[in-house]
Amino acid sequence: MTLTLLIGPADLRARSVAAHTLIDAGALRDRLRSAGVDVQLVCAFDPSILSPDPSGLAFPVPDVVLDGPVRPSDARADGISSAGQLSKELARVATRGTVHAVGWRATAVAVTARSITGVPVVGHADQLPSVPGDDRADGSVMARLGWASLAAADHVVVESAWARSVAARRGVPLPLTTVVAPALATVPTGTEVTRRHSDDPALVLSVGDPADVGALRPVAEAVLHHPGSRLLVARGTGLDERCAAQVKERLRELPVVRRLGSRCKVAGAPAATLCRDADLVVDVSARPGRGLGVLSAMFDARAVVASSVGGVDELVVEGVTGLLVEPRDRIHTRDAVGDLLLDPFRLEAYGLAGRERAEAVYDPELLAQQLLTVHRTVLGGAPAVVDLTDGADRAGQAQVTHLRSRVRSAVSA
Repeated sequence: MTLTLLIGPADLRARSVAAHTLIDAGALRDRLRSAGVDVQLVCAFDPSILSPDPSGLAFPVPDVVLDGPVRPSDARADGISSAGQLSKELARVATRGTVHAVGWRATAVAVTARSITGVPVVGHADQLPSVPGDDRADGSVMARLGWASLAAADHVVVESAWARSVAARRGVPLPLTTVVAPALATVPTGTEVTRRHSDDPALVLSVGDPADVGALRPVAEAVLHHPGSRLLVARGTGLDERCAAQVKERLRELPVVRRLGSRCKVAGAPAATLCRDADLVVDVSARPGRGLGVLSAMFDARAVVASSVGGVDELVVEGVTGLLVEPRDRIHTRDAVGDLLLDPFRLEAYGLAGRERAEAVYDPELLAQQLLTVHRTVLGGAPAVVDLTDGADRAGQAQVTHLRSRVRSAVSA
């Protein structure tokens, strides 16, 4: 089987996201190769534009970098200015098998190249062009282009049932949409679970949208009233220096953050490298995201408090791996964080249950196998792919029942 893994063009306004995508794509390439797949990683932007990854991870070397990639000097920073030229270059290097295009921008390039080569395209909508409630973005030219590109692909994979329903409302045919495990290269599979010393100050790690300072207010309030505890603000894909400085400035607008003083800090490193040192991981953003920080926390056996938006509530099982709160519910959020900080037995029980669920349902090897199933079906010319979540859902529900019973026993002991 031959597969071209395409990433980019990059949105130069979010280079930390592009860096994270490159690292994940390199890990996926290695897993597919170990499964005997002839795969090439094609990058539709110049990797030299990326700053060193704050987690210290080395960027993988692409097999092909397309000519004329987006560079900082381009007039258009959104990564679409050279899509036509990129499509011609992709048609030159991807002449057989299938193309797996990560992101709607890459899907737009691959769909155009398909008109030259006839090579089928699987679009991986890791981030949706727009989300419900974001009216400004939803009506933009870029969002319309993104949804049209995904709808034109031979198949689309998304990372949550919620994203699947949104895609269906935007014209992506449901029979040609498959839910797969989120791509995450840096999960600490097989590592020993670290336990917190009861005398250490508690660390609360926020991994949601750091620009949503309103959502952080009740978290900061809970930390303020828990003596000695600290708050660390980060993002799933990390923050570059410019974004980190902006977040710090926004946070200073909150009186509660000013009262915390040095007990509140902003981190540039991605969440996957920070969860291990935290006692509680929080993602209470009102804007739906991929939940990469939450998933990293689960692999690191950390309890989670998350808002029930997007696909995050598909990751967190209420009362088993953490707690779910309604977005913008200040009192519920503050109480949920505060109660868990006062209950180390629940913190540990939720964390261990989250680790077990993550390893069973979201292991990175599972993603590689799911994608192979999709591509083989597309190559076979089948009009639809059996929903890969059916069996996983049944197994997941059985596991949740088992974990719920175990957590209750651990907390009541």
